[in-house]
Amino acid sequence: MKKVSFFKKISLYNFWRKSLSTRKSELLDNFNARVDSSYRIYTVINIPSALIEEPYNLRKSDIDLLAQTYIKEYSSKLSQYLNTLNLMELYDYYEVTKVDKYSYLIVFGFSLFKSHIFLRNLLLTGIGISTILIILFLIFIF
Repeated sequence: MKKVSFFKKISLYNFWRKSLSTRKSELLDNFNARVDSSYRIYTVINIPSALIEEPYNLRKSDIDLLAQTYIKEYSSKLSQYLNTLNLMELYDYYEVTKVDKYSYLIVFGFSLFKSHIFLRNLLLTGIGISTILIILFLIFIF
Protein backbone atom coordinates (compact mmCIF):
# COMPACT_ATOMS: atom_id res chain seq x y z
CA MET A 1 0.00 0.00 0.00
CA LYS A 2 1.31 3.40 -0.96
CA LYS A 3 1.82 5.90 1.85
CA VAL A 4 -0.31 9.01 1.72
CA SER A 5 1.17 12.33 2.76
CA PHE A 6 -0.35 14.31 5.61
CA PHE A 7 -1.47 17.11 3.26
CA LYS A 8 -3.12 14.61 0.92
CA LYS A 9 -4.97 13.11 3.89
CA ILE A 10 -6.22 16.56 4.87
CA SER A 11 -7.30 17.21 1.28
CA LEU A 12 -9.18 13.90 1.15
CA TYR A 13 -10.75 14.63 4.54
CA ASN A 14 -12.04 17.96 3.20
CA PHE A 15 -13.56 16.11 0.24
CA TRP A 16 -15.15 13.63 2.68
CA ARG A 17 -16.44 16.48 4.87
CA LYS A 18 -17.94 18.44 1.97
CA SER A 19 -19.58 15.35 0.50
CA LEU A 20 -21.24 14.47 3.79
CA SER A 21 -22.26 18.00 4.69
CA THR A 22 -24.23 18.36 1.45
CA ARG A 23 -25.97 15.01 1.92
CA LYS A 24 -26.92 15.00 5.60
CA SER A 25 -30.65 15.03 4.85
CA GLU A 26 -30.32 12.15 2.34
CA LEU A 27 -28.47 10.06 4.90
CA LEU A 28 -31.13 10.80 7.50
CA ASP A 29 -34.06 10.11 5.17
CA ASN A 30 -32.71 6.99 3.44
CA PHE A 31 -30.60 5.37 6.14
CA ASN A 32 -31.74 6.99 9.40
CA ALA A 33 -28.09 7.97 9.86
CA ARG A 34 -26.75 11.22 11.24
CA VAL A 35 -23.45 13.03 10.73
CA ASP A 36 -21.73 14.41 13.82
CA SER A 37 -19.36 17.38 14.14
CA SER A 38 -16.36 15.13 13.37
CA TYR A 39 -18.11 13.96 10.19
CA ARG A 40 -18.68 10.43 11.37
CA ILE A 41 -21.85 8.69 10.20
CA TYR A 42 -23.74 6.99 12.99
CA THR A 43 -27.06 5.29 13.58
CA VAL A 44 -28.73 2.88 15.95
CA ILE A 45 -30.14 -0.18 14.23
CA ASN A 46 -33.05 -1.97 15.84
CA ILE A 47 -33.53 -5.57 14.78
CA PRO A 48 -37.15 -5.83 13.53
CA SER A 49 -39.43 -7.89 15.71
CA ALA A 50 -40.60 -9.77 12.61
CA LEU A 51 -37.15 -11.40 12.43
CA ILE A 52 -37.23 -12.41 16.06
CA GLU A 53 -39.32 -15.40 17.04
CA GLU A 54 -40.59 -15.95 20.52
CA PRO A 55 -37.91 -14.45 22.83
CA TYR A 56 -37.87 -17.49 25.08
CA ASN A 57 -36.97 -19.72 22.09
CA LEU A 58 -33.86 -17.72 21.17
CA ARG A 59 -30.40 -18.06 22.64
CA LYS A 60 -27.97 -15.15 22.80
CA SER A 61 -25.96 -16.66 19.93
CA ASP A 62 -29.12 -16.78 17.76
CA ILE A 63 -29.85 -13.11 18.45
CA ASP A 64 -26.24 -12.16 17.65
CA LEU A 65 -26.37 -14.12 14.38
CA LEU A 66 -29.62 -12.42 13.34
CA ALA A 67 -28.17 -9.04 14.28
CA GLN A 68 -24.94 -9.69 12.39
CA THR A 69 -26.84 -10.53 9.21
CA TYR A 70 -29.09 -7.48 9.56
CA ILE A 71 -26.12 -5.18 10.25
CA LYS A 72 -24.25 -6.53 7.22
CA GLU A 73 -27.25 -5.83 4.98
CA TYR A 74 -27.53 -2.28 6.32
CA SER A 75 -23.78 -1.68 6.00
CA SER A 76 -23.80 -3.02 2.46
CA LYS A 77 -26.57 -0.60 1.43
CA LEU A 78 -24.82 2.34 3.07
CA SER A 79 -21.50 1.34 1.47
CA GLN A 80 -23.12 1.21 -1.96
CA TYR A 81 -24.53 4.70 -1.41
CA LEU A 82 -21.17 6.08 -0.27
CA ASN A 83 -19.48 4.46 -3.27
CA THR A 84 -21.88 6.28 -5.62
CA LEU A 85 -20.63 9.53 -4.02
CA ASN A 86 -17.04 8.60 -5.02
CA LEU A 87 -16.09 8.03 -1.39
CA MET A 88 -14.67 4.54 -1.94
CA GLU A 89 -11.74 3.78 0.32
CA LEU A 90 -12.44 6.97 2.31
CA TYR A 91 -14.73 5.35 4.87
CA ASP A 92 -14.30 2.61 7.41
CA TYR A 93 -16.28 1.02 10.23
CA TYR A 94 -15.26 2.70 13.45
CA GLU A 95 -17.40 0.60 15.76
CA VAL A 96 -20.42 -1.63 16.19
CA THR A 97 -21.66 -1.57 19.78
CA LYS A 98 -24.61 -3.34 21.34
CA VAL A 99 -26.84 -0.72 22.95
CA ASP A 100 -29.79 -2.83 24.00
CA LYS A 101 -30.93 -6.42 23.55
CA TYR A 102 -32.01 -5.80 19.94
CA SER A 103 -30.27 -2.46 19.22
CA TYR A 104 -26.80 -1.75 17.86
CA LEU A 105 -24.87 1.49 17.38
CA ILE A 106 -22.97 1.59 14.09
CA VAL A 107 -20.36 4.26 13.37
CA PHE A 108 -18.66 4.86 10.02
CA GLY A 109 -15.89 7.39 9.63
CA PHE A 110 -12.99 8.66 7.59
CA SER A 111 -10.56 5.81 6.91
CA LEU A 112 -7.18 7.55 6.73
CA PHE A 113 -7.30 8.79 10.32
CA LYS A 114 -9.78 8.92 13.17
CA SER A 115 -11.41 12.28 12.55
CA HIS A 116 -12.72 12.78 16.09
CA ILE A 117 -9.25 12.24 17.56
CA PHE A 118 -7.63 14.48 14.94
CA LEU A 119 -10.10 17.32 15.56
CA ARG A 120 -9.75 16.97 19.34
CA ASN A 121 -5.95 17.18 19.09
CA LEU A 122 -6.21 20.12 16.69
CA LEU A 123 -8.46 21.94 19.15
CA LEU A 124 -6.19 21.21 22.11
CA THR A 125 -3.14 22.36 20.16
CA GLY A 126 -4.92 25.59 19.21
CA ILE A 127 -5.93 26.20 22.82
CA GLY A 128 -2.38 25.51 24.00
CA ILE A 129 -0.81 27.87 21.47
CA SER A 130 -3.37 30.56 22.25
CA THR A 131 -2.68 30.25 25.98
CA ILE A 132 1.07 30.55 25.46
CA LEU A 133 0.62 33.59 23.23
CA ILE A 134 -1.66 35.27 25.77
CA ILE A 135 0.84 34.60 28.59
CA LEU A 136 3.72 35.96 26.48
CA PHE A 137 1.67 39.02 25.57
CA LEU A 138 0.82 39.69 29.22
CA ILE A 139 4.46 39.21 30.26
CA PHE A 140 5.74 41.72 27.69
CA ILE A 141 2.95 44.24 28.32
CA PHE A 142 3.56 44.38 32.07
